[in-house]
Amino acid sequence: MRLIQLSSSDSRFETLTFKPQLNIIVGQKVFKDDKKQTSNGIGKSLALICIDFMLGKGSTSKEIKKLKEVLKKENIILTLVFKHNNEEYEVSRSHNKIWLYDTLYEKENDYIEFLDSLLDVEYSFRNVFGRFFRTNNESYIEAISQITTKEDGYKNNLINAYLLGLDLEFLEKKKLLKVEDKRLKLLLRELKILQNNVDKEKEYELSEKLKKIELNLSKFTIEKDFHDIKQEADILTNQLQKMRNKIAYYNREIRNKKNIIDVNHQIDIDIDKLKEMYDEVKFFLDKEVLNHIEAVKEFHETLFKNRRERAVKDIDKLEKSIEIIEKESVTLDKRRSEIFKYLENRGALEEYHSLNKEKDNIKEILSDMRSNEKSINKFKKDQADIKLKIDKFKRELIDFEEKMKERIAFLGKSFREISEEFYDDKPGFLNIEILDKFNTEKLYKIEPRIDEDNSSDGIKEMKIFIYDMLIYKLNSTLIGLVGHDNRLFDMVDERQIAKVFEYTNKNLSQYICSISDTKFDEAKLYTSLDLNKFVIKNLNEKKKLFGFDFNE
Repeated sequence: MRLIQLSSSDSRFETLTFKPQLNIIVGQKVFKDDKKQTSNGIGKSLALICIDFMLGKGSTSKEIKKLKEVLKKENIILTLVFKHNNEEYEVSRSHNKIWLYDTLYEKENDYIEFLDSLLDVEYSFRNVFGRFFRTNNESYIEAISQITTKEDGYKNNLINAYLLGLDLEFLEKKKLLKVEDKRLKLLLRELKILQNNVDKEKEYELSEKLKKIELNLSKFTIEKDFHDIKQEADILTNQLQKMRNKIAYYNREIRNKKNIIDVNHQIDIDIDKLKEMYDEVKFFLDKEVLNHIEAVKEFHETLFKNRRERAVKDIDKLEKSIEIIEKESVTLDKRRSEIFKYLENRGALEEYHSLNKEKDNIKEILSDMRSNEKSINKFKKDQADIKLKIDKFKRELIDFEEKMKERIAFLGKSFREISEEFYDDKPGFLNIEILDKFNTEKLYKIEPRIDEDNSSDGIKEMKIFIYDMLIYKLNSTLIGLVGHDNRLFDMVDERQIAKVFEYTNKNLSQYICSISDTKFDEAKLYTSLDLNKFVIKNLNEKKKLFGFDFNE
């Protein structure tokens, strides 16, 4: 891959046109004598962030979130032209849309799939590209943490091992065994809990008690008439309940009948008074009407009288029925009491049921105990199986380590050869160890070293740079470029920076970096290269990348 140009739909944007080999973006101070003024905030770091964004970096980064906010607010579209495998591509992005030439990608994932298709590897484009193009602050803390120090350990180890040409088979095996090792720890905890719950003495006592109960039950004989008598008592209880229900019903009926007697009586009508009224209103009522009222009164008196008489007879009948039932219930209750007394004195059936209940209870407890014992045995087997797998892996790892010695030595030597370009007297070394402990999913401990006082300014940054150069050298056609932010150079000696520019111009297809003018001007004193030729953009307070203060 080679970047060609980064531009914008906004005329204020400072277009970046990239060249092969070395590309330098310089952040200048307009008034160099003003010590308070810096080259921060003008866009030198932002330039690399924009490139990263154009090549699929997501919004989990706070820098990308900020960039998208500005693109939305200012209605800006960025365009990146790049070449890969001799084919040119033009990608445009707004805050929420992506175009490849005129083709709109409705979903960001579709664009990511396109980027993935550019690389002939089983890992994602972003996972690989991030190893060559550092834009996160955290990517400048450790050499192998090119994206962030919080990256998943297995993924980080896998991609770095892949780029270093290390064997991945055992790395993947270790990941699977790490899961097994975690399961083993859980098994051991469960095993301890189960073993604490096993009480052999109690189990023995319960087993003995169960034998005695089963023996007693086998000899137990229930009286022949016991069941029949118990059944009779149950029948009597049922009959008595029915009688109580019937008495309650009859009492309700009696109350209803008494209510009929109370409400069925004729309202007294004074016929003589009606006659007097008749004399006063003869015009309205005649004699026949009065005779009719008299007849109606007699009819209702007869009707109410009959109802009351019938209700009295019904009440008498119901009271007699209650009396009969109560006498019968007294007899039945007496018989039932005799039966209960008889059963209470003998109690054989209850004892039999009690023994059976106790037997079932003990069996249940013993079943739980024995289930725990089975679980313990299963856990022990699982534990042994996992230990065997891990031990077998560790044994194979010894042979594997022997097999990898040559590759590890080659990587150490290759790192040293690059570091010799920068440190003549004390060149560095790439230390790689194979980890057989399961406290980490990592198989390889990858540690760039430079045999100089580690407290020296810039040593950490130079280890990062040299490691990135090694990764590039081993995979020069995979991505084809390397990008570094000015953070890499902040603490590095200017003589080393001069060597960085010389090395990248000579050995890389394309190198893109940003740097402050102070560091850049001092580095120019230590190289025969005309570094000004490689400056693709000078940015300052009056000429910012976006043409305005990005942080406002």
